[in-house]
Amino acid sequence: MNMSLLRLSRQTALFSALLVFGMSTSHAEVTPSAQAAMKSQSPIDFRSDSTYFGRLPALNFNLSSDTSLDVINNGSPDPEKTAVRGNVNPGAGSLTLSGHDWELAQFHFHTPSEHLLNGVAFPMEMHLVFSDSNKDLLVVGRWVQAGAFNSDLDPIFSQIPQNTSETLHIDHFNLNTLIPSNLESFRYSGSLTTPPFSEGVNWVMLSQPLFMSSEQINAFSSLFPEGDARGIQDLNGRIVLTDVPGFVTAVPEPETYAMMLAGLCLMAFVARGKSRPLTSDVPAGSVA
Repeated sequence: MNMSLLRLSRQTALFSALLVFGMSTSHAEVTPSAQAAMKSQSPIDFRSDSTYFGRLPALNFNLSSDTSLDVINNGSPDPEKTAVRGNVNPGAGSLTLSGHDWELAQFHFHTPSEHLLNGVAFPMEMHLVFSDSNKDLLVVGRWVQAGAFNSDLDPIFSQIPQNTSETLHIDHFNLNTLIPSNLESFRYSGSLTTPPFSEGVNWVMLSQPLFMSSEQINAFSSLFPEGDARGIQDLNGRIVLTDVPGFVTAVPEPETYAMMLAGLCLMAFVARGKSRPLTSDVPAGSVA
């Protein structure tokens, strides 16, 4: 095995572990110099020529079809805040990935989209923030596309709190309407996209967009004339995986491709043998 393949195999093994669990997410304040040294930042641009295709572990969502929500304005128009955040009751939603359980804490939106698809931005992006028993974080993202009126999200976007003193209480909300039936995705290890930009965050970006009307999108984006999306960050050698057929245009060498698939198999192994990592002191609900 040559040195380049050896380095790639080691990186694959590391990435496979991070994709399931991530390293412990530190929420301490980050100095500018420390931030400059961070090499696994989010968001990124998902590109056909730098993504590996393969079979990925299944995403098993268990979401309440009838739960209450408290929707808050988290600080509009501060570009480092998200104006619409739906805080979810404990036990209302969970995700199981490779036998590991993640609890849904909240979901929120950014405008325009933070992640790009082959250099193209969407009008908005939704993030569902999950945490596990060790307070590590996994974020499921979904692009928002202009289209038909979304009656499921109308209770939120027709009454968006306009300032931090307002809270919108919704008695009945179906969390399943946030997730598509097609769960093909992009996955990588990154960071929070708001301060302190802590790394070790597991990212799952669903490929199927969520549709909302232009009026609903404008109801949110009008709160952020300058947007509230962080700029694209360098990959710095990180591996991005997808199970979206036809997305990847550059097929890796057979040996490299085999390593990618072997790395995926490590996820289930790590899930069975993982020891408890260092924990964070800040709950997922504090993420913007």
